[in-house]
Amino acid sequence: MLHLIFAASLLFVKSVLAVDTTAHTATFALHHGSANGKSVWYIQTDASDAGVAKARGLDFAPDIANLGSAAIAAAKLSGGEVAFAGAPDVPPARTYVASGGGFPPKSATPGGVADAAYSPFVHIAGVAGVINAPIVATGDGPFDVEHHTNTQDRVIAIDAAKHTVTLVLARGFVDAKPVYYLSTEASDPVASAVERATYVPRLAKASPAAEIPIGVVVNGPVSPADAQGLAFLALHTPLAEDATLANVATIGSPFNVLSLVPDTKNPYADNGYSPLWNVMAVGVPQAKRITGYAGIAPIAKPAGFAVNCPAIAFGDPAAY
Repeated sequence: MLHLIFAASLLFVKSVLAVDTTAHTATFALHHGSANGKSVWYIQTDASDAGVAKARGLDFAPDIANLGSAAIAAAKLSGGEVAFAGAPDVPPARTYVASGGGFPPKSATPGGVADAAYSPFVHIAGVAGVINAPIVATGDGPFDVEHHTNTQDRVIAIDAAKHTVTLVLARGFVDAKPVYYLSTEASDPVASAVERATYVPRLAKASPAAEIPIGVVVNGPVSPADAQGLAFLALHTPLAEDATLANVATIGSPFNVLSLVPDTKNPYADNGYSPLWNVMAVGVPQAKRITGYAGIAPIAKPAGFAVNCPAIAFGDPAAY
C-alpha cells in the first residue's frame, strides 16, 4: 500500500514529490547537467541562502556556505544547465562482506567513487550561496537501476523524460521522533559501502565548524521491534544486495540518531541544521534502542569521517 507524505508539517524538503512510507523511498525532481562534457543527473536538497531555499523548496542550511573551498566545488550555468567541475565514477559493483559479528566487515567496496573535482556542495556562478546537489546518475541512459552501473546505489527508479528519480531513504530518529533522511555521499569508503553512498574524498576536507553530529550504534538490539546498529544492518538485512524496485521495502537501516533537523514551523530561520554530519560512533553494545541524541552524546566517540545526509521528512511511526 502506498503512503504519500505531502503535508508541510512532515516534509523538510518541500520540493519532494512523494514519500512512500511502506517502501521507504522518496521521489525527487531530477535535473540534467554536465561534467567534463558528459551528461549528469542530479537532485537538490539544501541551500545556504534562504531565498534560494524557499524558491526551490529546499532545506535551509546556511552553514554549508562555510564548508570551505576544499569541500565546495565551483559550478557554472551553461545553456541554462549546471556544468559541474567533476562527477562520480562507477567502478565495479558495491560490495559488502560481513564478518562474523557483522561489522566491521571482512571487506567492503563503494559503488561510486568521485573524482578529485567533485563535491555535492556547489557554488553555481550567478546563484546565491551554496546548494547541496548530489549527482545520482551519469550518461544519457538507459539507466541501470538493478546493478547501478550508471546510477547512485540508492536509485531504484529514474525517468529522464519526466525528470523524476526515486531513491531509498534511511530511517532514523531525532528527539525520539522517527525521521527519514537521504544518504548520498561519505568521506570514507567503508561508510560509503554501508550507506549505499558515493565515496567523495573531498568531503574529508570540510570545515568541522559546518558539520553537526549524528549518532551511529555499532552493536544494538536486533529484534524487529527495536532493532538498531551496524551489526543488525549487516546480519539481518540484505546489505550485500543491490537495492532494486523489487526488494526496496526490505532494504534495512541502522536507525541512526540525528542531533538536529530543520524547523518545520520556521523553515527559513537558521536553527543550526546542516546536511553534512560528523559521525559519532557508539562502540559499547546497547540492549535498547536509543532514539535521542542526548542518549548518544555521553557514550559516543568521533568516527573520523563525514556523511552527506539531508533530512527529508518526519517518518511514519508504524514503519519503525
